[in-house]
Amino acid sequence: MTFLQLAGAGLIINIAGLQFAAAAEWRFCIAPAGQEHKIYMTAPFLTAMPMDAMENGFHQALDRSSRRHDSVQCPTGANEQTVRAMRQHADDFNRQMGNEVVPIDWKPAAAR
Repeated sequence: MTFLQLAGAGLIINIAGLQFAAAAEWRFCIAPAGQEHKIYMTAPFLTAMPMDAMENGFHQALDRSSRRHDSVQCPTGANEQTVRAMRQHADDFNRQMGNEVVPIDWKPAAAR
């Protein structure tokens, strides 16, 4: 291969890697169970999965484990530290409101 071919191949690989990195986001998922005074929360994870698919996956995981819940949300932030801080704030707030915080060991299949 010539130098220009090698440089071009390297550029393509770098661009492809940057596109995945730009698409991946730090998130955590949360689902309240209002009548039971509980909230289910995952640890933060990095994923490129579409939000609808991710929220549906968490909803199904809770259903399979017979955990009644209300809505599901998977908020995102600018980076891992921001998402960890958001999760901690949700944890603290719910405990202050008298809700039991239940950690759930779940990540979307693409993030495992």
